[in-house]
Amino acid sequence: MKDAVGEKILLDGIPAIMFLPNYPLKELKNFVKRIMELFYPRLILGASDEVPPPADIERVKIVSEIVDNFNHEKL
Repeated sequence: MKDAVGEKILLDGIPAIMFLPNYPLKELKNFVKRIMELFYPRLILGASDEVPPPADIERVKIVSEIVDNFNHEKL
């Protein structure tokens, strides 16, 4: 996917299914870290389409914390 995107900016990137309570949290965390490493600085991170209604809102907070930590490491 990174090769196909090239020099463009990736918008979103996190599949909405990863915010559902039955999706493994560890996989979400690993995915977020990996996509940020792959596409930095050409990334506007978000959930594909939108976070579905039965989503675990705590996962949005977890993604935010991962992004904050990543940004602090890059500064």
